Amino acid sequence: MFAAIIMRGSRENPKQYVTGETFIESLTPFTKADVSGIWQDDRAIIAQATHHNTPESIYENAPEVCEDTGCVIASWIRLDNRAKLCAALGLTERPTLTDPHIVLAAYRQWGRDCTNELEGDFSFIIYDPKTHATFCARDTMGAKPFFYQLTDRHLIVATSVAAIRAVKGLTLIPNVEWTALFLANLNFAHRQSAYEGVEKLPPSHDMFVDINTAQGPREYFTFDLTAPHSVKRDNIWVDRYREAFDKAVYVRSRSANLIGAESSAGLDSSSIIATLVDKLPHSRDDFHTFGLCATEDEPGLLLSTAAHCGVRHTHTLMTPKMLQIDESFHRALTSLGHPPEHWQMLYQPSFFEQSQRFGIKTLVSGYGGDEVVTNYAKYLPRELLLRKAYVAALNEMSGSLPMRLARFGKAVTAGSSDPHISLRAIIKNKFALSCIHQDVLENSKLRQRVEDTSFPRQSEWTLNTIAANAPGFRLARSGRLESEAIFAASYGMQYRYPMYDRRLLQQYFATPSIEKRRRHMGRYLHRRALQGRVPDRILWQPTKFMGAYLGGRMNAQTHDPTAFYELPELLRTIIDEKAYRQQQTAQRNVSDNADKDAVRRNIFFFQLKQLSAWLNEDNTS
Repeated sequence: MFAAIIMRGSRENPKQYVTGETFIESLTPFTKADVSGIWQDDRAIIAQATHHNTPESIYENAPEVCEDTGCVIASWIRLDNRAKLCAALGLTERPTLTDPHIVLAAYRQWGRDCTNELEGDFSFIIYDPKTHATFCARDTMGAKPFFYQLTDRHLIVATSVAAIRAVKGLTLIPNVEWTALFLANLNFAHRQSAYEGVEKLPPSHDMFVDINTAQGPREYFTFDLTAPHSVKRDNIWVDRYREAFDKAVYVRSRSANLIGAESSAGLDSSSIIATLVDKLPHSRDDFHTFGLCATEDEPGLLLSTAAHCGVRHTHTLMTPKMLQIDESFHRALTSLGHPPEHWQMLYQPSFFEQSQRFGIKTLVSGYGGDEVVTNYAKYLPRELLLRKAYVAALNEMSGSLPMRLARFGKAVTAGSSDPHISLRAIIKNKFALSCIHQDVLENSKLRQRVEDTSFPRQSEWTLNTIAANAPGFRLARSGRLESEAIFAASYGMQYRYPMYDRRLLQQYFATPSIEKRRRHMGRYLHRRALQGRVPDRILWQPTKFMGAYLGGRMNAQTHDPTAFYELPELLRTIIDEKAYRQQQTAQRNVSDNADKDAVRRNIFFFQLKQLSAWLNEDNTS
């Protein structure tokens, strides 16, 4: 984690605005870093706090200074292709050669082109005290956060908004659009932060800033979505995918400490656990998995994975209490500087605390599979039809032959359909439920811009273009990854996501679509690749349904509506009072809080309570 202020047009000393110690405190409000440090001169203050994670990280200085150029790097980084980089840069790979050392060497040799050569999770800045130029970069998937404020006077960067809020003299106004999207439970703020004038450096982007100019943000990488077309399956694609998957897990098994894993009882996390147990840097007896159990089938499936993989320690949290404004939320609010854009992490503190006791500092997660490499590829028959592969399209439709013939005829008659039609309806319903005033939506064109951004026009519909452009992958992932990274760091923990390995995703995109589904069975490429490693009851489970909620309903806190006049001023300006009062009445008179509409309404009031806590705190800070 890091934060920095670099003066540009102003000749003021940055110490007038912040100290390095203040930056460190804002980066580590709960858990002291293993190593922290400050570099400063009369134009810049750069602070870094690092929790040891990889074997090389214990040798890191914070920040690191290049002996050859004097450039300073502040980073939050884990490189996964160290050997390849060392060979290309003429470096000798050794334990004391840190990842920041390698990045400095890469920047020295390749300049801005270095970023695309780096595999792994990272965000960093490289500051040159001689020229007062700063190079900023963020990894392809956005696993590590990067926020910044750029003005003619200064550049402020940090891995959390909380650190930027620590700078004196800034007028930080809550971002209306970010707030509206949060209220609608749409974490699609890809570039916007919670405050006006504070931006996110998007995933796969870098930026170069000196005293007079700013170049970027520039997108340095995009996935190649072209793949060979085939109507016949070939196991060579399964082998290539398996090799890429194994490598994605292996490179994330490097640790100076014990490793644990999240276990959802689903295909993705079970596949990772089954692969990880043979690659651990420590005894399998010291490997722990952690799972939330909210539905009837999850406990048995969790134990099935553990027994199949020889995992002795499986920790489960039964019927976790959801949608709470509790200590976990307030910890997140302090660490992030705004409410979390994804709730998942708010249920994890007990697992983080257990991990701390066991000496675990890394959790491997299955998040990201549904978005791309293990998505259900439902559009396969349509893609085959568009390619005029009619026999293959008929064969890949589910059901008996008469049923397939009927579906084939209907599909041919209907022509190309919108694969995002259900998601469009969900977004529309979320906006409707949010009570955002129509004038606000029309004047800002927010709803239309969300629609346009979420579903860009495409020249052709293929499984690859659908997956790569789906808003959950393209837009929403960074909000969750950012929140999880910062919140986990408040416990001295780090997440790793094999399903979001850039090379694995590119291998998936390079694979013919026919490999990704077979009739009713989605995730077909991954299932074949992991056959024998994962229990069959998990490997071939056709859907993600795991039974009814334990106890018959979601264990969620019910939120009593706040009176409209008691809402923070910003919320009163964007919420339609009449629509809000209708939601209030419905919330108070609900007869069954397990009803779908009641659940959605309760989520709205949960979002509202989070925003209110943040805005009320912001007004008193």
